[in-house]
Amino acid sequence: MIPFFHQKTKEKRKHIEHAMFCVKYARRMKEDELSPEALDDLWNTFRELKACLKTKAYDAGTELAEEALKKVRNIHPAPKGAFGLRENVEVFVVVLAVALGIRTYFLQPYQIPTGSMQPTLFGITADPDYEPDWTDRFPVKWGKFLLTGARYVEVTARTNGIVAPKTSWRGQDTFVLIPIGGRNYRVHQEFALMVRPGQAVQAGDLIARGLRRQGDSIVVNRLTSNFIKPRRGDIVVFSTRNVPGVRPNSAYIKRLVALEGEDVSICEGELIVDGEKIRAPEVFVRQQEGEGYHGYANPDLEDYLNNGFLPILKRCEDIYTVSEGEMMFFGDNTRRSLDGRFFGGVDSRNVIGTAFFVPWPFFDRGYFSETAGRVK
Repeated sequence: MIPFFHQKTKEKRKHIEHAMFCVKYARRMKEDELSPEALDDLWNTFRELKACLKTKAYDAGTELAEEALKKVRNIHPAPKGAFGLRENVEVFVVVLAVALGIRTYFLQPYQIPTGSMQPTLFGITADPDYEPDWTDRFPVKWGKFLLTGARYVEVTARTNGIVAPKTSWRGQDTFVLIPIGGRNYRVHQEFALMVRPGQAVQAGDLIARGLRRQGDSIVVNRLTSNFIKPRRGDIVVFSTRNVPGVRPNSAYIKRLVALEGEDVSICEGELIVDGEKIRAPEVFVRQQEGEGYHGYANPDLEDYLNNGFLPILKRCEDIYTVSEGEMMFFGDNTRRSLDGRFFGGVDSRNVIGTAFFVPWPFFDRGYFSETAGRVK
């Protein structure tokens, strides 16, 4: 317990600090209306209050603070009934403007929805065989989600209906929309399905279940991209504006593999640029030691064949030259990545920034992981 005299001292110190803030605020707000003498008087009052804090003359400082507050109320009276609303609104507007400025020009958060950058960065994944336990009960489940990004989900029918034929199911990133009784149910593609097409479903019946793991949240450095071009091996977020065959008005995150004017090919899982095998930075060695790069993004090319959208790089002899003012990006999960092997180069002006930190989920890849949230 804090001794009573310490509490009184703390209260006096806070009162003096509050008076200093009010004096400084009134001087700033009325600077264009007050005379030079009045401005000097406020400034001198502020200095005297500061001196009282520095010398720990709290009794004298408290008396001076009362006089200062009376002076401030005469100069800048609070509107009747406002209770500081005007000041709070001003602070909120300033904080909002600063936050938007930081987001626009310096640092911007993104969340990864798909697994195209696994195992470096993870999108939304699911475990269909997970069995719920006490950590999945309210309210513990929200603490679990906050720390790990994992949450047990059961998708249940809201109305009676018939499960639509699979041909009417629509894919949406890592999810699929299943029509039942006039409603669409959003189900992760890796969830355990409890229904089949044509099955009659009653309200409350279980449609799908599984443990859903949230995709990595990343922080993108927008500032440096305005002065320094990304380097080969950097993980880059770019706009899909004018990129063919992908979802428009969105943002993709991929690894930069080639710059303008360079000839790119893939042979036996290795990235080759201008006839040289790329081994630096180290990430490309790690990529080769894994599955390596492939000449296609999806082993089943039927969808792309039907749409006339074929891989650009398919054989060792296939070479793609990156056009002037463009960059080429691949995903690390090369069998599940719609990237430069399909849509070619991307205009350099589409670059939003480079990813450099994973703040959440806190464990596995975030702040409390072995890599402390670093992006490599």
